[in-house]
Amino acid sequence: MNSYLSNLAEPIQSEVRVKELKNFGSSLRPSYSIHLEIEKSVGENPDLIHRLLTGTGIISRETIPFEVVSNFRGSTDGKPYYSASILHEGTEKKYKVIARNTGGFLKTKINYEPVIYPEEMRLIHPVDFSRSKITVLDWELHNYRHQFILFVSSKRYESFDIWVTPLKNFTFIRISLYEAGLKEKEVPCSWYLKRLSIFEGLESEVRRKVSIFDEDVFKR
Repeated sequence: MNSYLSNLAEPIQSEVRVKELKNFGSSLRPSYSIHLEIEKSVGENPDLIHRLLTGTGIISRETIPFEVVSNFRGSTDGKPYYSASILHEGTEKKYKVIARNTGGFLKTKINYEPVIYPEEMRLIHPVDFSRSKITVLDWELHNYRHQFILFVSSKRYESFDIWVTPLKNFTFIRISLYEAGLKEKEVPCSWYLKRLSIFEGLESEVRRKVSIFDEDVFKR
């Protein structure tokens, strides 16, 4: 991973925006909902970004499951865990890993089964694309994890999205970090943020944005 990191250029453009930061609890028992959006333009192509983020763990079996999982799906609005346009054996294909609801206990646990398309690639995980000589032309990843607490109206959830799209002279990357039920005003989706380390200084910039954010000014 370090050899890749040393070759990653400085972003052509970079921006971090606070979309929401609100305490839905009280001053004594806070419950923060924090949503950040990050946009970056880089010179590296989507395939290299994919390999770099495979090295850090953004692309992994934790984020793209290949077996049944509980309370973990692509998004609240039906997006897949993962979708990519790829070159495989000389042919461009659309590869997807979607979440199929297999039922469960509505108040405590809902199970989701990953379904891979196309069928003939069901045994190839995205972490193996590079060694399988598969080139990624564009890709996106979506993770939504939530918790149910019996007898309590809970808003505890974590949502991470990334879109990587080639444009004429650069690659455009959009990232959404959204977490609710935080007990402190802190960075959302910290596990994911640490694994975006290929973008130098991003974690410290996100922490700075959250720390200086004034909720009262935002309301006005």
